[in-house]
Amino acid sequence: TAPLPLADIGEREGWRTLKAGGVNITTKGSLRAILADWLQMSGNREIWRVSHATGWQCGAYIMPDGEIIGEPERPVLFSGRSSAASGYKVKGSAESWRDSVARLAAGNYSMMTGIAAALAAPMIGLAGADGFGIHFYQQSSAGKTTTANTAASLYGDPDALRLTWYGTALGLANEAAAHNDGLMPLDEVGQGADPVSVSQSAYALFNGVGKLQGAKEGGNRDLKRWRTMAISTGEMDMETFIATSGRKTKAGQLVRLLNIPMSKSVRFHEYQTGKQHADALKDAYQNHYGAAGREWIKWLATNQNQAVETIRECEERWRNMIPADYGEQVHRVGARFAILEAALLTGRVITGWDEQTCRDAIQHSYNAWLMEFGTGNKEHQQIIEQAEAFLNSYGLSRFAPLPYDPTMLPIQNLAGYRSKGKHDDDQITFYTFPKTFEKEIATGFNHKQFADVLKQAGMLTPPANNRGYQRKSPRVDGRQINVVVLNFMPDETESTE
Repeated sequence: TAPLPLADIGEREGWRTLKAGGVNITTKGSLRAILADWLQMSGNREIWRVSHATGWQCGAYIMPDGEIIGEPERPVLFSGRSSAASGYKVKGSAESWRDSVARLAAGNYSMMTGIAAALAAPMIGLAGADGFGIHFYQQSSAGKTTTANTAASLYGDPDALRLTWYGTALGLANEAAAHNDGLMPLDEVGQGADPVSVSQSAYALFNGVGKLQGAKEGGNRDLKRWRTMAISTGEMDMETFIATSGRKTKAGQLVRLLNIPMSKSVRFHEYQTGKQHADALKDAYQNHYGAAGREWIKWLATNQNQAVETIRECEERWRNMIPADYGEQVHRVGARFAILEAALLTGRVITGWDEQTCRDAIQHSYNAWLMEFGTGNKEHQQIIEQAEAFLNSYGLSRFAPLPYDPTMLPIQNLAGYRSKGKHDDDQITFYTFPKTFEKEIATGFNHKQFADVLKQAGMLTPPANNRGYQRKSPRVDGRQINVVVLNFMPDETESTE
């Protein structure tokens, strides 16, 4: 069954679509005219919903291969396309997946978190939550691929479902629309992928809105919208990988794609070594896949209220658990881990895991994420680190000591002046030229917001009236100038040119 736009019937595009679908079409114009009339007038005139996105549509769930789970309120058809559609196959049963894959993954927290992301994929649409992703990173042989494949086996053949970061942001956005309310397993970052493209793709993937494009006939095309869950792997965290291209990762990306250090398996069940356990898991997910995910979606379709209620309870618990003085971004990410926890708790009907182990797995992954991200505002942390890096690099080479005699110590590309108290442990005060501060130190940020963050951190001394961030310098050659006053103790290892 395929949708054929009424505007294409009788036109070259319509005949091409029919022939491409295997329909033999006469070459005689007079007969084509009769056929076109019949196509326009025949049928029961039933209204169909033609969707370009998967997930929950008309009360039923559309898989990326077009399969419909549940009973839609009216006939619905998926007209999008995923490059991994052929991977949504079934082998084994939901029970055999639970007794093999889920049983071997139990007690291994990273694997359980990966399966939580897979279970959460069809839940986020029901709860009206934003999509997000998990990036597991660790050096090779840590079980990253096994973890990703274990999660993907919920919905189909893991090897055929895996997508790649190696592509364009538009290509990934199209895949996201074809995985709306679904799981996107992405292969290892760094294998041929360009850091700049990955940076753009990571932002587009979880932004949930496609590119604005004009239509041939005027106006704009309908925007593609989606919510998706992603599991990504790599040998380095996303922030470090993107930094290899000289780019800075935006804090917004780091709360959409969560960098979680990979935890190796510790429960091998009946196996003696990690290698034997990993081999057994590989054999399990290659022979049992697809059925459990379909059972899970059927359960959600008839228990939507229970699933949403569990998410709300977990969100409330996580809100109360995270200290109030932690940064706003940490609280936002806490809501993501609440969804993962709710997915594991409700998903016990599929996995058979006990409640406490589910909570422990998510708590473990949250703690690992928090150790990397920190408890404050990541953007504020980046601002402070950027200012410190500049002063560490140029504090003694581009800032002239006061009092300053240019004939005794000529300095090229002067950035300002510096003075220090009489004691060794006194901070150095840097009287920075406003242009240097705005164009070099605060590069990549709004300089006013940059100054406000440094002011809050005690690194910037504001004027007496506390308005703005510039104040007068000490007298240099008998005159005072506007400067930005920065206070900092440089590293001992810095250059002393």
